[in-house]
Amino acid sequence: MAPIQSHQTYADLRSRAVRGRSGPISVGFVPQPTWLRSEVAYAVGRKVGGAVVRNRLRRRMRAVLADKAEHLPVGAYLVRCGPESPSLTFEQLKEAMTQALEKATATRRTTPNPAQ
Repeated sequence: MAPIQSHQTYADLRSRAVRGRSGPISVGFVPQPTWLRSEVAYAVGRKVGGAVVRNRLRRRMRAVLADKAEHLPVGAYLVRCGPESPSLTFEQLKEAMTQALEKATATRRTTPNPAQ
């Protein structure tokens, strides 16, 4: 997974992302079937802690995503974390991210409107 490069990708994530949440972790996803690889950004605010805490959390989240990258659909991902995130163990963080990713990337089936 590569870092997000384009302002348009951020705009797409703001306007049309499918979101999934588990505990303090939230994931936004926009499918991009024409891309060769996924792009990802991390939103770790100051409420999470100082720079050392935020950077450690970012590295841990990158490790989780690297482990799951080949099983995820290609697209843009925005991973956000709440102030409680640093207190999670690596296994708890991995579980929360896995659940949030599953919710964000789950295919949404729409039922056809019989009145049409």
